[in-house]
Parts: sequence; C-alpha cells; structure tokens
Amino acid sequence: MSLGDLERELPALAPQATPGRGIDWGGVEEGLGTGLPGDFRQLCERYQYLVLDRFLFVHVVAPGEESTYTASVWHDIGSLGILAGPDARHPHVPYVAGTTGGLIPWASSVEGDVWYWRVAGEDPDRWTVVVGNRNDDCEDWAEFPTSATVYLVGLIRGEIPGHGLPEGFPARAPEVHADTWPTF
Repeated sequence: MSLGDLERELPALAPQATPGRGIDWGGVEEGLGTGLPGDFRQLCERYQYLVLDRFLFVHVVAPGEESTYTASVWHDIGSLGILAGPDARHPHVPYVAGTTGGLIPWASSVEGDVWYWRVAGEDPDRWTVVVGNRNDDCEDWAEFPTSATVYLVGLIRGEIPGHGLPEGFPARAPEVHADTWPTF
C-alpha cells in the first residue's frame, strides 16, 4: 500500500492535492539525523495538511519551514523523554540522532494521542508505527508492522484496531482536510 491507496480510500483527498511542493528533504534529514519514510515524504509533497475527522493531524512538512518542522519534532521527542523518565520505566523511548530503537512522532490528535515511527534500522521504509494514547499508559500503547499510510488505510477500513482511540474514530467515510485547516 502507498499514498495512492490512501487516496483511493479517501476520495475527497486527491482533489485537495497541491503537488510539487519542493520540500528540502536534505535539510530535514540533517535536522533530524535520519531520513524519513518514503510514503510520508510523498504525502508531504502532495498535501499542505492531512486532518482526519478533525481529530488526527499528520505533521506535514511545509516548504521553507523544514527547520521549524525539525524543531517541532525534537520538542515532541523531548516530551516523550520526560514521559519515559531517566530510569526508562516507560518501554517506549525517544529517538536519539544516530541510533535505532527510539520513536519519532509523525501525527497527533486533539486529545493528546501521538503516532510515532519506531526507528528500527537504517531504512525508514521498514520502520513500524507505534500509537501512544493520551493517557500515557504504556500498556495501552500499540505497535503495528506497517508504514504510516498503510496504518491510516487499515484504521479507516476498520482492519487495524483503534487501540485507545475514541469510539467511532475514524468514521468509515472520514472528513478530510488537506488544503485548508479545519475550523473547530
């Protein structure tokens, strides 16, 4: 599965595309100390935003704002570091540049849920998705051996469980915002 599968699953998505956004992926990689998965890069090159049901927000990189994006990612990684604590009581630890095993955030919810990639090796396209719920209860966190777009397609289809997410999210035909920011 790929971005194309996500676009087929969400018919309202493709008409909102703004392709060829020209993101400096080298700058992002330099800022994070690692590349990011190809499906995420494709998504960022086509869409200004990706918001599902006014609940889940993919952290899309904006052209010219790559350093702002990486600073935001490092801020969120720092928050996970506080949660994990110095004695690593929490089994999900933050990413450290140049290492494997830690988590990098790629989406969040209005209720504080966070979606991460587990940095597992040097090939970002092989990283798994970890969902951290808003209650910070590590026992309710879940890991899925998929890419971000495969995870989203499976979540929408009901093939991947919501694992701590609100009942009814996402709707079977979720509201999609990709070219304008939704109002709340």
